[in-house]
Amino acid sequence: MATEMNSVSENLRTALLNDFKDFYRNPGIASLENIQRVYTQDVEFRDPAHALHGRLAVKNYLRSLYASTKYMKFDYLEEQIGEHTATIVWQMTFSHTSLNGGNPVEVRGVTLIRFTDRVYYHEDFFDLGAMLYQHVPVLGSVIRYINNRLSA
Repeated sequence: MATEMNSVSENLRTALLNDFKDFYRNPGIASLENIQRVYTQDVEFRDPAHALHGRLAVKNYLRSLYASTKYMKFDYLEEQIGEHTATIVWQMTFSHTSLNGGNPVEVRGVTLIRFTDRVYYHEDFFDLGAMLYQHVPVLGSVIRYINNRLSA
């Protein structure tokens, strides 16, 4: 893993964060060709359902994800940038034929990245239930019932 912490100029941080956001802003198979601009070869990628190591593993995961969704878009709501870290709050809108009757699903989340000249650590935080489980037929109605009972 890239652990050497060279000073990263403000211009480089801004350019990297813009490249990162552009990479995900309107994701698709074609955008995967730019993955080397954003991630190191040995990137560590985590989300509530995955722990991936290496740029190729991330690329394969994203290829599979993009191929299985009808639509996906990220809107960036706010960000905090440090010398070697950034957090980005986002709203993802996507549609998948197996979820929510193919209608759009919106999920809010936060991404933490650590970087030098490229991202070597990426972790997404979001509610997996709001993203998936609540929109699966039968299971979704059970989860919504439980959530409503808990909030009453």
